[in-house]
Formats: sequence, C-alpha cells, structure tokens
Amino acid sequence: MRAETLALAFALALIVLGAGGLIWNRISRRRMRSTEGSTPPEYFEALTALLDNRADRALELFLELADRDADTVELHFALGSLFRRKGEIERATRIHQNLIARPALSRTQRNLALKELGEDYMQVGLNDRAERIFSELLDRKRFQAFAARQLVAIYEQQQDWPQAAALRRRLEWITGVSERAVIAQYHCEMVEAALEREEDGAAREALREARRLGPDVVRVRLLVARLSSAEGDIRRAAREYRQLLDRDPEYAEIVLPVFAGLFPAGARSAEFQTLVRRILASSRRARIPVAVAGVKHPQLRIPEVLGAIEMELGKRIDPLMTDEPSLLESHDVRVALMRLLTRWVEQRPLYQCDSCGFSARVLYWHCPGCRSWGSMHLKQDIFPELGSDHVTHGLPRPGL
Repeated sequence: MRAETLALAFALALIVLGAGGLIWNRISRRRMRSTEGSTPPEYFEALTALLDNRADRALELFLELADRDADTVELHFALGSLFRRKGEIERATRIHQNLIARPALSRTQRNLALKELGEDYMQVGLNDRAERIFSELLDRKRFQAFAARQLVAIYEQQQDWPQAAALRRRLEWITGVSERAVIAQYHCEMVEAALEREEDGAAREALREARRLGPDVVRVRLLVARLSSAEGDIRRAAREYRQLLDRDPEYAEIVLPVFAGLFPAGARSAEFQTLVRRILASSRRARIPVAVAGVKHPQLRIPEVLGAIEMELGKRIDPLMTDEPSLLESHDVRVALMRLLTRWVEQRPLYQCDSCGFSARVLYWHCPGCRSWGSMHLKQDIFPELGSDHVTHGLPRPGL
C-alpha cells in the first residue's frame, strides 16, 4: 500500500509540474509587467504535500489557488482526471464542483467541468445526479454524442428500455450510425418482461416493434418462434427456427432442443432429422453447435448428431490412440467418452464475447463485461484434446 501511495504522489507531482509549469509561466510573464513576480509559495507547498503523502492538504492548497487565479483551470482538470483514474472519486468530485462554481469560467470550460463531474458520479453509482448533468449536456453540440452514450448506459443499467431506446434514436440522429439492431434488443427485453408479468398483449406489441426494427436479429426470431409455439402455431414456430438456422447455424445448440420439442416424436421426427442433415450439409460452422447440443441433451442423439460428435472427437484424439482401432470402436469406450464430454461441457464456458473476451456458460444477449449487445457467440474450442492419458485415467479398455 505504501508503494502505491508513493506512486500516486509521484504521478500527481509529474502532472502538476507539467501542467502547472505552463500555467505559472503565463502568470509570471503577466505579473512581471508591474512587479518582479514569482510563483506563489502555496504552489510549492502543495507539491511538497503531495510528495509527503498529504493529498488532502495538497488538494486544499490547489483549490485556494484556483479561487485566486483563473489560469489554474487546466491544472485542475488534469488533477481531477488523475484522481478519478486512481479511484479518488471524492477528491475528483470536489475539484470539478469547485470549477463549476467559479463565475469567471467560460462556457466551454463549464461544460467540460460538467462532463467530468458527470463521469465522477457515474463511477460511484450516483446515476440520478449523472443523469441530470448529461441531460443538460445533450443540448451542447460538442458533448451531444458523449452525453447520449452516458445516458444510454444509465438507462440500460436501470432497465428503463423505453428511455434507452429514445436516447439510442437521438444518438442515431447525432452520429448517422444505425442503432436499429440494439433498439430491437430493447424491445426483446420488453417482451421478456411482459411475459414474466403474464401480459401477453404487451408482449406481442413489443415483439411487433422488435420485428420491424430487426427482422433478422437472432433473438427476435427466437421470440417469434417461442410465442408462436405458445399460441399453438407449431407450423410457424418450426418455420422460424428453420430460417434462423439456415442463416445462423451456430445457434443450433439453442434451437435444436426446442425444435425437437415441437413434435410428439421429438428428435426421431422426420422434420427434426431433415433439419439436422440440412444445416450440417450447409455449413461446417454447424458441426460444433450440433455436437454440443447432442452432448448436453441425450434425447437429441440421433445418428446425424452422434456423427457430428464423433467427427469433432476424431479431430482431437491423439494419433497414438488410432494404433488401436478396436479401442475407438468399443461401445464401452464410446459411453465413457460421452460421459467425459458431458462433464467437460457442463463445467466450462461455452460462449465468449467478440468485443471484450468475457466468457460464460450461458448466452447473454447483453455482455456483462463490455455491455455490448449481441456480441457473444459459441466458442470454437469447446471440446478437449483427448490423449492416451484419458484411456488410462477414466476410459475403459475393450474387454476389461
């Protein structure tokens, strides 16, 4: 802890020396017109306080300097940002509040101080205060996009989906970049919430808007199929699932169990078997999700699904094991391998965010790591490499 404190003090000193040197050069040049001029002693006292690990005293001195001279604004912005990065939010907030209270502050400087103060509040979870600040900055052209994004983050955290959608539309207008797919996700959230409240009418209305905004968004199609099935329209539900997998076969791990459940015969139905054959033939990307579905759900293990599992295993088996062909053809070994794979898949994250790398066992539509929407996908390295040690530790040998 002592080392971290010294590092903070040193970093503060560097910033103060750099920014402060420029500021006080201007002050000194101005004052030399009438007096010899010199840097105020409080400036050096503040630096000494920082180096002596007395950050509160240093902050007090810098704020006194700010009250006496307008040319310290840049220094205080630098100090406030540094305090916030180091987690000293209370000190950062005090600096930015002091700046905003200064009557001589220019409009641009005041807006920048508001932005910094809003970020301080966001970092400590004072979202109501941050919301007021960023709502004000929405009318400032320079800060519109930033303020809109911060408000979106606040409303998403509060699960206020209508407000988040409104700000996304505002952001779309400001930047010219489409936000329709994300707004469709918001309406999917509204669908899920309405279904939990058993408000079927509100769910259908939200789903209509989601389809209008993002007809090809995977989650939208899944919800359309889910509601169709709940209403007894099995034909439409099956059609939506088929179209989804034709476009995005990587979601077979999610779709196949519910698709099989549409039919009395389950995975043995002709419709299910036809679907599996079609997606396996259409894309190599489909093999891993089909194999994962088969490992997780024993009721899906028709020959086509088992074939996908065996092909994935074949790619990962130590070549030394192929010296014993009878080993891989043994029923006991196959059963033991499936048991091993089931444990493996149950214990490891299956999905990963393309944006930040966050991994989870279940699919999140809204990444908990970076808060991106629709960025999580099934990993391609789910299955383990199987070497000879698996035969000697956990897998039976034929005839034993």
